[in-house]
Order: sequence, then structure tokens, then C-alpha cells
Amino acid sequence: MRPPTTAPGSHIGFHDRLQALRQDSSSGSSTLSTSPTPLPAIAESWEVHSAHSVYSDSASSCGSDAILDMHSRLPPFDPLEHFPRTTAELADIKPLHMEPLDMFSKDVYGHEVQTTQEMFVPTSALSRSSSYPDPTSAFISPTSGGSPYDFAVPAFSEFTTRESRRGLLDHFCNVLSHLIVFKEDSGNPFRQLVLPLALKSPPLLNAIYAISSAHLEHRGLQVEERALDLHSKALQGLANLIAHKDEGNRDEVLAVIILLLYYEVVRNGSSTVLSSHLRGALSIMRERRARRGLTSIFLEQAFRYFDVASAFSFGTSPMSGTILAPTNNELHDPRDSSPMSAVDTLFGLVADLWPLLHRLAGLVDVKRTLEKEEADNPGQEKAVTKRAEFDANTTNIELSLHQWSPKIPPSMMSVDTPAEDSRLQSVINNAEAYKQAAYVYLYREILSHSRSSPKVQASTKQCLQACLRVVIFSGPMAALLWPVFTAASEAIEDVDRNVARTVFRHLESRQGMNNIVTGWEVCEDIWRKAEAGEGEIGWREVAQQAGKEVLFG
Repeated sequence: MRPPTTAPGSHIGFHDRLQALRQDSSSGSSTLSTSPTPLPAIAESWEVHSAHSVYSDSASSCGSDAILDMHSRLPPFDPLEHFPRTTAELADIKPLHMEPLDMFSKDVYGHEVQTTQEMFVPTSALSRSSSYPDPTSAFISPTSGGSPYDFAVPAFSEFTTRESRRGLLDHFCNVLSHLIVFKEDSGNPFRQLVLPLALKSPPLLNAIYAISSAHLEHRGLQVEERALDLHSKALQGLANLIAHKDEGNRDEVLAVIILLLYYEVVRNGSSTVLSSHLRGALSIMRERRARRGLTSIFLEQAFRYFDVASAFSFGTSPMSGTILAPTNNELHDPRDSSPMSAVDTLFGLVADLWPLLHRLAGLVDVKRTLEKEEADNPGQEKAVTKRAEFDANTTNIELSLHQWSPKIPPSMMSVDTPAEDSRLQSVINNAEAYKQAAYVYLYREILSHSRSSPKVQASTKQCLQACLRVVIFSGPMAALLWPVFTAASEAIEDVDRNVARTVFRHLESRQGMNNIVTGWEVCEDIWRKAEAGEGEIGWREVAQQAGKEVLFG
């Protein structure tokens, strides 16, 4: 692995260092084998306490208010004829023959897959491009007389006069905002909807600074202000916003919370803090029901994503019950006929799979209740009834997964350029990876099948191959961690583990987030324990023994 481009103490411009970061990213360098220096325990403890105190009034009762309705109807599914209807058997999976990797090798790794440079092409801040065809939906600088993206010189001077902070805004707009969405053909909502709010919101601006600083620190760059300090300022500002109980600042409060959720993912922070933020967001959405615009819709969708992703992380039910499960793409422009029109900005092609994943995650608590009832009252009518309901739910979900396939309109079948075709193929394979990961979760976590079960291994292999195709096509990898980790943690053959290592390596190189590093390390721990004879140990137990947490996002 190459050392940081800028040596400590070098006095070069902040934008020069950002440019160096983009060059490092495009060349595929990785920080996997050099984890960031852990924060002092006292700072971590204070940070967790601060997050709790932010929501002490507004969200204290949110956890008990969660709704869990496992009997609500599933959404209709319209499978396409060319997608398979049956779950493949283990014997049907063609093995991928790969050269074994040397665990966390530090050698340059670029033979199997070429990492795209698309995400790291240096551009001027918010310059007009084909990705932003509609000027009316973008932020217009108050000092600009020309293009809606023509910020004053120097860039982002409307937000701050400090060069280092302008550099953090540049990093958010030109690197991070690309990494956390599936498409930008009609605009990037983080730049078009969230950034304008920050012009008059110091807490939101500090949240942007914090997430950018955390991402740069993980990449090995030194920044003038530590991410932890900026995060503390954002938390203090958020507490003040919540205390005002103003209906008019609903979007501002939600935007700060959502960015703080991303901050926890980028640095693989505390599950306790992440849970506090989710409870706070849910409370704000329930208490402040102001008129919903595009910004509100987008922020609520981001919450829906994190709600289910965090439930898979913690092994709990989603906090929102079923009331906030998305049913359609409310941000979709009906006039959009591009090949990517069916792709959701945050969910890709799995937006209509999300309610099913929501139900699947909720089965964890149902299973715990059932097991307690059967242990306390074996053979009693109540226990028998709960078992029948549980079996019906799992069968229903398995059948729904069996029937589901991504909805692909005809426009996606005829693309103009190879690059566009590769991006679409990547998004389609991401959807397949989610479907197969859901099978793995159902069989292992809910139905308690053994790791060597043919059903578990068949879905594991299919999921890892789909993840590998996402990497090969060099498309968006914003939401790839959950499927690759879910499958990798159950892989028992060397060939499958090497596929997982390949995906982890390129995923970390592209995204540059610490939760990916932690996920890979936990998988390696699981494989070592399996080789030592602890084959059925669960990943959460392994992570707990190592003092680690894996946050999906």
C-alpha cells in the first residue's frame, strides 16, 4: 500500500491535497491494512453521551412506539419472464476459479478488476455537466449572475472564508456525494437538496465538514480540523435545533441527522450513537408533520434505508415497524425516459424489495419471542399458535423472494454507450446480490440452518458472484457491503472466500470507508475460527469477541 501522498507537516494547499487524494483513489490505493488511529476512550465515551443527550426530550419514547405488524399484506410483485423462478441448487452453481490471495496483501492489486476513475475525476465545484440537465432544481448562488452552478470565486466562499473548510465542501460535492448514490442522471440530491440548506444552517454545515473530514482521515490525509471536533459541533447545533421545536426546520433537522448517520458509517463509529440518531429522526418525522417537499421525501427515503440496514447490523427489528416502508419512487420524474430512469437514487433496483427486507429483519424479534414461549410453555396452545404464525411468515417471505426480480423497463435494454451498459449491468447485479443475501439471512439467521446447508451455500455462492460482477462492471457500490458481508461470513470454500476478498478489496478502494474495513476483518476472523473447528459461530459473536461492530450503509 502506498503511503499518504502528503507527508505530515508539508505546507501545501488543501485543494492540492484533495487532488492528490483523487489521484490515489483512481489508482486503486487502499488503506485497508493501516486502520486509523483509534480515538481515546474518553473522547468516544463523551461522543456517545452527547448523542444520547441530543434526543433526551424528543426521542425518549420512540423505541416503545415502534409498530411491528407481521401480518400486513406484502406488496404485489411483477416478475419478468427472463429472470429465473427457482432457487438454484448447490450443484448448479459454477465455481469461480481464482488465484488465492494472501489475506491482507500490500501488493498493488489490479489484475482481475480495473477500478473506474469516474468517481474521482477532478472537476470544478458544482460545474455544469450532463448529470445536471435541469438548472431549476439546483442551488443558485445568491452572488452568481450566470450558471446556477457558478459559485463565487474562490469556490464555496458563500459558505465559509476558511480554505480548509472550503476544501471539505469540495470533497463532499466532488467525491462523497458520488459515492453514496446509484445514479446522477437527473441530479445528485445531496448537492441539489441538502447543500442549499447548509447555507443558512451551521449545524448542517458542520455535519458536512465532519463527514468529509472523517473520509479524508480514513484515506490517510491530514486535515486542519479533526472529524471528531466537527462532529461535536454538529451535535451541539442539532440539540439546539431540536430544542426549538420549530415545524419549519424539519428538513434541516432531518438533514443533519441523516448526515450524522453517514458519518457513523464512514468511520464505523458507535452502534449506540447510530441508534440514537435513528430514534431521533423517527421522532422528528412523527412529531413535525409539515408539508412535504422533494427534500423531505428524499430525507425520509434515506431514513428508510438506514432503518433496515441498521436492523441487519444490530440483529433487531426496524424501528419504524411497517409504517415507513417505501412502496414507490416518489422522486421519480415521469418525463425521464433514460435507461437509468427505473433506478432509485438510494435503493438502486431494490426499492420494491425493501418492504420485504423490512419484514425479514423484523422476524428476528418474532423468533426470539417464539423461542422464549416454547421454552417457558412447551406444547401449550399459545406456543403452538406462535410457531404456526412464524412458519407461515417465513414461508411467505421465502416465496416472495422466489417471485421477486428487479423491474427492468425496455429503455434499460437499449443503451447507447458501453460505459452506460456497464453501469446498468452493475446495478442489476447489485439487485441480484441483495436477493441472494436475503436468502442467506433467512436460512441462517431466521431458520437456523447450518452453515454447510445446501440452501445456505447455494445462495452464498450466487450472492458473491453477483457482488463480483458489480465490481467487474465498475458501477456504483454505494450499498454493496451488506450483501457481500452476509454471504462472505457464511463462505466455507476457499474459492468463495477469495471472491469475497476481491470484492472487499475493490469496495474499500472505491468507497474508502472504515465500516468496509471492519467488515472484511470480521470475515477473516470468522474464517480463521472456522478453520480452527468453530464452524457454526455467528458473525456478531465473532465481532463482539474482537471488540468490533459492523455498520451497514
